[in-house]
Amino acid sequence: MAGHLELVDAPDGGYRVLMVDGEDTLMGLSKRYSSKREAVRAVEALREVAGTGLLRQGSADRYALLESEEFMMDRTLAGPAPAQVEVG
Repeated sequence: MAGHLELVDAPDGGYRVLMVDGEDTLMGLSKRYSSKREAVRAVEALREVAGTGLLRQGSADRYALLESEEFMMDRTLAGPAPAQVEVG
């Protein structure tokens, strides 16, 4: 499943990096960077971590902390929340 990274203009100014899979589905969205140069440096760091970093178990508390800070995802770029599916 080949994918790619996309550098996009953020609606709130600056730039964001999208991680898109081979079916053009959004898999990840970066924080906002103030310049293209800053975004490109972040991609370089991301590639290093993705290639060599360990996968660690996080917690809901850690996620909430990161989301409440500058890592807040731009809901406009992420699109609407998926519809709920009834199970049963």
